[in-house]
Amino acid sequence: MDIIRFSIENPVKVAVGVILIVLFGVIALNTVPIQLTPDVDRPVVTVRTEWPGRSPEEIEKSILIEQEEKLKTVQGLWKMVSTADLGRANITLEFNVGVEMMRALQEVANTLDEVPYYPEDVDRPVIRAADTASDDAVAYCLLQADDPEFEMAEFYDHADRYLKPALERIPGVAELTIHGGREHQVQVQFDPATLAQRGISVTQLRAALQSDNVNESAGDLADGRQDVRFRVLGQFDSLDPLRRTIITYDAHGVPIRVEDVADVDLTLEKKVYFNQCKGRTSMSIFIKRETGTNVLEVMKGVRRQIDELNAPGGLLKSYKNDRYGINLRLIVDDTYYINRAVGLVRENLLLGGCLAVLILLLFLRSPRPTLIIAVAIPISVMGTFVVMALTGRNLNVISLAGLSFAVGMVVDNAIVVLENIDRHLAMGEKAFEAAYRGAKEVWGAILSSTLTTIAVFAPVLTIQEESGQLFYDIALAICAAVALSLIVSITVVPTAGSKFLRDHRKHRGPIRRAAGSLFGLVPLSSWCCDAFSRLIYLICHPNLAGVWLRLVLVSLITVAALGLSWMLVPPASYLPDGNKNHTFGQMFTPPGYSLSQNTLVAERLEAAVRPYWEAKDSREATAIAPLIDSQTNKPIEVVPAIDEFFFVVSRGRVFMITTSKDPENVKPVKAILDQAMKRIPGCRGYASQRSIFGRNAGGSNTVEVEVVGNDMQQLVDSSSQLQQALMAEFSGIAVRNDPMTFNEAGPEQQLIVDQVRAKELGLNVGDMAITARAMVDGAKVGDFNFDGDNIDLVIVRDPNSPLTPHEMAALPLAVTEEDGRHAIVPLGDLVQFVDADASQSIRRVEQRRAVTFTVNPPAEMALEQAQARIEELVAGLRQQGLMASEVEVNMSGNADKLTQVRTALLGHWTGWNWESVTSVGLSRLFLALVITYLLMAALFESFLYPFVIMFSVPLAAVGGFVGLRLVRILEPAQQLDTLTMLGFVILIGVVVNNAILIVHQALNFMRGIGEGEHDICEKLPPREAIRQSVKTRIRPIFMTTATSVFGMLPLVLAPGAGSELYRGLGAVVVGGLVCSTIFTLLVVPLLFSLVLDCQAGLGRLFSSRLPALVPGGQLALPENGNGSADTLVAANFQESEKKSAKTSRVG
Repeated sequence: MDIIRFSIENPVKVAVGVILIVLFGVIALNTVPIQLTPDVDRPVVTVRTEWPGRSPEEIEKSILIEQEEKLKTVQGLWKMVSTADLGRANITLEFNVGVEMMRALQEVANTLDEVPYYPEDVDRPVIRAADTASDDAVAYCLLQADDPEFEMAEFYDHADRYLKPALERIPGVAELTIHGGREHQVQVQFDPATLAQRGISVTQLRAALQSDNVNESAGDLADGRQDVRFRVLGQFDSLDPLRRTIITYDAHGVPIRVEDVADVDLTLEKKVYFNQCKGRTSMSIFIKRETGTNVLEVMKGVRRQIDELNAPGGLLKSYKNDRYGINLRLIVDDTYYINRAVGLVRENLLLGGCLAVLILLLFLRSPRPTLIIAVAIPISVMGTFVVMALTGRNLNVISLAGLSFAVGMVVDNAIVVLENIDRHLAMGEKAFEAAYRGAKEVWGAILSSTLTTIAVFAPVLTIQEESGQLFYDIALAICAAVALSLIVSITVVPTAGSKFLRDHRKHRGPIRRAAGSLFGLVPLSSWCCDAFSRLIYLICHPNLAGVWLRLVLVSLITVAALGLSWMLVPPASYLPDGNKNHTFGQMFTPPGYSLSQNTLVAERLEAAVRPYWEAKDSREATAIAPLIDSQTNKPIEVVPAIDEFFFVVSRGRVFMITTSKDPENVKPVKAILDQAMKRIPGCRGYASQRSIFGRNAGGSNTVEVEVVGNDMQQLVDSSSQLQQALMAEFSGIAVRNDPMTFNEAGPEQQLIVDQVRAKELGLNVGDMAITARAMVDGAKVGDFNFDGDNIDLVIVRDPNSPLTPHEMAALPLAVTEEDGRHAIVPLGDLVQFVDADASQSIRRVEQRRAVTFTVNPPAEMALEQAQARIEELVAGLRQQGLMASEVEVNMSGNADKLTQVRTALLGHWTGWNWESVTSVGLSRLFLALVITYLLMAALFESFLYPFVIMFSVPLAAVGGFVGLRLVRILEPAQQLDTLTMLGFVILIGVVVNNAILIVHQALNFMRGIGEGEHDICEKLPPREAIRQSVKTRIRPIFMTTATSVFGMLPLVLAPGAGSELYRGLGAVVVGGLVCSTIFTLLVVPLLFSLVLDCQAGLGRLFSSRLPALVPGGQLALPENGNGSADTLVAANFQESEKKSAKTSRVG
């Protein structure tokens, strides 16, 4: 079916199709989820195992090593990282991209079941799936009380029981965590002396409570047709029965109850966290969303729920009749940045479309054809929304940027078709015939250009790395929009052209003629175009001098383009960080600091930051004190006031979150925190602005250096040397290590049991461990039923009786001598106290001890530069003998990801060897070139002509690098990141379009297709065909380039939220288009003429029947031959292309 003729003859059907596309596009726009970045499916599984009170060494030996030994066999596992902290073991399992998350979770769970043994009191491992889209909290909330005397930690049980479910019921909320509270706990508080005097040991007290605190099933008995279940119920659910529990009997047979030797109290568990916001205690709530949900809708539900909770009669106000004035509020909300980022892209999309339409109006000089072409923009954009909805994608800055880039492209096909229709109208054809023949004539050219634009993305979509998945949204948006523009150009444009276009050159008055010619600019441009085409004609002279001139020009321009491109290639980075209003910091205190001491440190830090949140605006904040950027060592001119500041204190560290009152000026907040942390002696810390990508705390351009070894002392010594070198090369604040205290041990007292003496007194090592635990943190007995929930029941030394480490040895214990007599001995008689150093945290990578350094280079330094400098430092340390040869140093994290993506895009060249050739040959950029070439070969039915067209690619590359260099002058932080690299892939499919138009039109002229009232007219010689092709195609080429450039220009120049994501990509595409258009008009005609001359020479060499070249570009047959006056190439085409001319008009 002839789709073009069908469309022109059925305008109502075409109109209905357009209306349906726009209608479904509006529906899709309102249903597609909106978020900041695409969902990046990185399969990650975490395993968390709690063992309260245990040291990192114990956890490593008894838990991590056992779990790692089993987990290393899980299929699809890419990397395993483990950490052992006080009372907690964490294992992070990262899988290869493409592994199904549910399968990974199931296999991890099954594998952990194979662990043969866990020590007593170890909690069951908690397995959780994680991904970068949902692992970061979308909102941070604070619970605070108006009453400054109220201890917020007491509110935890109420918050956990009622507030948490209320927030988790919000559609789209996956989970939330509450920090700063303490769960209720029933404590049996004993005095060691009293217990010993009554002849009761700690283990005896614990065993008595455990034996009575039982709910046990006794089984079923048949009763007629029913089975009756029997259960023994004895679990404590109130304090009185617990107090009356009999422990033992004295010598007179009088029962000794719990209340006789201990106090029973419902209290709060030991404080391990402390929260504070602007001088007031608080509890923090971190809310995470479900993957694939609309962030804006989720946050709208969160705000609505918070308002209901805070309202009179709400859940918070009903707590103890609102005696304490508890309220919940948002302090960090990502939706503000998302709205600004998405809004900016929408504005750029609209502005780019308007600029493209304005350029069309200047070229076409008539509103009717301009409006016809402009229709392609909303139809293609709305249709793209439908495609995104059908493919399950979301609306984000990346996909919208892809649409913005496509705005200038979607009018290209319409411009080519309409310009050709306009040319046919000027030749006197009727509207219907002009619309049909004009569209039919260029159908092959726009098909080939569209397919090449789409085809270049096929290899890119196979990149499995994280940034490769980010490419998917840009690729999908551009491919969908360009494919729809092809459909519009052969259906809507011819139909509208046949109805509304007329030859606007007729019957115009002098004023309209002057305006239509733009007051002389159009005739001037026409004269320039004609002069340029005549210049091409002269250079393409077939004599020997003309051939050499063309060879020199083509070679010189191509070599210059390749050489300049090589010189302008900047170092690469991974991904941009963005500018989210969310700065966090971590400060690490000296080993062994207690929670109360850490709290004092945090309050000193808060006092240093206080003036900035008390400042009303940037003017007052800047006047507080001079502030120096820690990375550039330059003074910060405008310092923002702080909006929110809160910290969470835990063992060994202080975590803080800060927001700016000016969302556009966030980066100086990092300097505020850095300066405040420097004032705290003995502590180290860092601050970082939250990246919009991934879980990496330092941003998307940090370098992770993993130092791995088997010998602990070698690992510590080598890591210490590397740490000093990194801190000297980069700012000390820009380098952090994990574990933070790998070379600083904390104080520890080891209790070594005299097992012989203990056995003589009826004790074993397990009894001594329970006794020591009860004397310090408390030993768990079991669960206590508290209002339907299970809370811990523990026995613990009376906290009102102070105890120092040196007094532990004097604690009295009740024991039984070998003759059965009861006695009291001090703890020091049974154990030896040894002072030792203890690791605060242990990190393991692939089952080996490791220390990881995270380097955050300056914004102006590319990740590749930082990586190279670190490799030089490591090599220097090895040469000096300061780093053991047995210790491995590996680059990981973003540096590793950059290497993977760059290798996937460009390959890895190490010299002329098989590995390098294979790597480059399978790179996506090379495959895109090959696919584009082969596609054009199929469309042109020739392997030679696509070679001519492909010469426009290196000309575009130099323009891309020049565009990137110019943007870096305006924005020094702009790097050649992986998204910017994609711009060069996009150029391959875009810049060949202009060359396709020239070659395709020249072939048509040589065949005699597309001129005059009929499809076939007089065939032109190659030289004249090239001249006419340049003359007739230069206008649509400049039109399509101008609309594409101006359509993308707002993305390159407009600053604002999220612009870091696409600015570099836009600069590459715009620069490449401009440069390629200028040089393509010269290089492609010259090279095409060289190819045709080469064909003629080969024909003359191999066939005496072929005509020969004669002066003036005309070709004649040999004197002894018969033939016509056609050119040599036309004669060669006559037989070989008859068949293809009937089918495609391209071959």
